[in-house]
Order: sequence, then C-alpha cells, then structure tokens
Amino acid sequence: MDCLRAFLAKLQNWQRKVNAGNVAMFNNHSTVLDENEDHLLDPSLKTEITQHLKSLESKLKKYFPEFEEEDGKLVGNPFSGTLDIAIIPNDVQDEFLDLKNDSAAKDLYEERSLTVFWCSMYQSYPKVSEIVLRVLLPFSTTYLCESGFSTLLHIKSKSRNRLDVDPDMRCALSVTQPRISRLTERKQCQPSH
Repeated sequence: MDCLRAFLAKLQNWQRKVNAGNVAMFNNHSTVLDENEDHLLDPSLKTEITQHLKSLESKLKKYFPEFEEEDGKLVGNPFSGTLDIAIIPNDVQDEFLDLKNDSAAKDLYEERSLTVFWCSMYQSYPKVSEIVLRVLLPFSTTYLCESGFSTLLHIKSKSRNRLDVDPDMRCALSVTQPRISRLTERKQCQPSH
C-alpha cells in the first residue's frame, strides 16, 4: 500500500506539472519539445495527458481500494500494543489473543520475513492467518494470466501464426497431469496382414 500511495501521489504531481506546461517526467516527449523551436506544449495535448493521468489514477483506486490503517497494523505487527482488538472479527478475536501472547510466535516474527511468518502461523492460527494472507496476497490470480500469456507466446510463433491455439493452450495450462501409460494401455496395436 505504501508503494501504491506513493505512485498515486506521483500521478497527482504529474497532473499538476502538465497543467503548468512541464513534461520533464516524460523523457521522450520532453526531448521532442526541446527540439521544437517554440518549446510550448499544445493545449489539446496537455488536456489529453491530464485526462489520461486522471483515468489511470481512478483505475488504480478502483482496483486497489484503500484498506483501513488498523488492518495494516494487524498485518505488519500483530504484537503491537496499539492494535485495537475491536477491529478484528468476533470469531477470530480469541485466536488472535492466543497468537499475541505466544512468545515463540513473537520470536519467529522477529526472525523471519512477514510473509514467511504468516505462512508458518497458518497451522497454529488459521483464522487470523487467513485474514492476513488475503491482504498480503492480493495478486495470486494474476499468476494464471501471466502464465497464459507466456504459454501463448511459446506456442504461437511467426511460423505458426495461423494456428488455432485454444486446444493447445487448454492442455498446456491444465493442472491435470496426463496418464499416458493408461491411455496407451487402452489402445490396440495395428495387426499385421
């Protein structure tokens, strides 16, 4: 969330700079303007860039809604004294209090990274860990999309550009392992004449 907030602040700063006629943050466009004799940004282009930056900002806010600061405290440091127990769902509060008073878990928290700590706590404290892991792992579904594009690029090349990739992609992206030996057992060899 810190990186996202920083990027949103940069977008707002860029909008302010573009409205003032400064496009130094866009290297290629700045170079073109420097080569131009009048060094002025076209008003219609200024409007278009500003609208694009506003659109990008609204899309980011839509896809990554701001979570409460208290949720961040639970994820960042469950052993903090300033963490309010009331923000945690009622059915998880007892488990959270067990975790908060577990000295072995606190030692593990200090030794390991945040994600490794919460993954290791999943067996002992599943309800609390599930809440935290949902915050820590919001992009798990993008892996499937990325692997799909990667597979498509591998299958469909310049020499195979007219290929219907749907069946091949389905096989390549399937998590089911083919049982080749079982399939071959069911087939009968061609008898000789």
